Amino acid sequence: MKINCTSTNLNRREALKIGAGIIATAAGRAAAQNEPKASRLREYSWVRGFNYQPSWGSHGITIWNDFREATFAKELDLGLKHFPKINTLRIWFSYDAHVADPKRFLAAAKRAAELLAERKLKMIPVIFNGWRSLVDFGGFTREQLNQSLRNKPVFGSHRQYLRELMEAIRPAGNLLMVDISNEPFNGGGKEKGSIELRFLEAMAQQIRELDSKTPISIGTQGCPGVGGPEDLNLIDSFVDVHAVHPYWIPNIPADKHAENFAKMVEHLKRLGKPAIATECCWGTNSDETRVKYIRHELGLLKQAGIGFLPHALHHSPVADLHRPVPGRKWQTMYMAFIEPEGSIRPGHEVYNEFCQ
Repeated sequence: MKINCTSTNLNRREALKIGAGIIATAAGRAAAQNEPKASRLREYSWVRGFNYQPSWGSHGITIWNDFREATFAKELDLGLKHFPKINTLRIWFSYDAHVADPKRFLAAAKRAAELLAERKLKMIPVIFNGWRSLVDFGGFTREQLNQSLRNKPVFGSHRQYLRELMEAIRPAGNLLMVDISNEPFNGGGKEKGSIELRFLEAMAQQIRELDSKTPISIGTQGCPGVGGPEDLNLIDSFVDVHAVHPYWIPNIPADKHAENFAKMVEHLKRLGKPAIATECCWGTNSDETRVKYIRHELGLLKQAGIGFLPHALHHSPVADLHRPVPGRKWQTMYMAFIEPEGSIRPGHEVYNEFCQ
């Protein structure tokens, strides 16, 4: 910018002062633009909760199409009794149950959301699921997604389920965020253009058309050594919150897991979005060993300022939520915090230490 001293009746010293001020202002703006953005990592640091699978079914169909309201309410109350600082539950819904009997399923989903809201509990609904296990809960497969891709509109059957489920649960007013899918890359899809990624992005767009305010997440591993952080990069463009599952798997030494966890935290900071652990606390049939996992994982998460929802609140026939079943001759692990009769699992009151 050229300053004409004559036309403005300014002497040379005054002109230099103005010029210096303009340069300083421009430099200040440039510096502000180049400063790293404040980390949003801790925005959900206040979350204390659990995943919750009710105690009467092993699959989404048997849970939601045989919904037992009194039992559901009782188990929520047990959770609040044993863990009084919890404020959020991650609830797994079921595409299969909707296909089997949409009217029954939607009525159950609506009532479940209301029961949580009555207890002032926030909800993270899990809409779809990529996790498969013994007994299978009903996770999607590539074959299923490819069939749905050929629907009109694209992914039509999944879109209808998502729309009708959101319409059923939104009126309760307690959605913390929407989890499009639990662990969608367990069966593959970690490459650009995969059917899994196309599906997830389409469902994110559908949710935003229905509800532009509620944040979107996808539950994925995130941590080096258990599938991350490449998975975070794949979904970063269409999620609002990164939902990680940083399990300390026993074949990884504790110090190595802590190192991997720290790398994940730094990666999350670079991505610049809030984070939450929607699963954590690896399971085992040994109560004492499980407490070690809980202390290790929740200690890291609390120190990092990441809110957490261990898997899972209550004993259930769902895979990994029960002790060995007589007659079954395969290995199991146990991840529940509350036993079948309603008592707290030995040592698992340790959770409350991390709610202080």
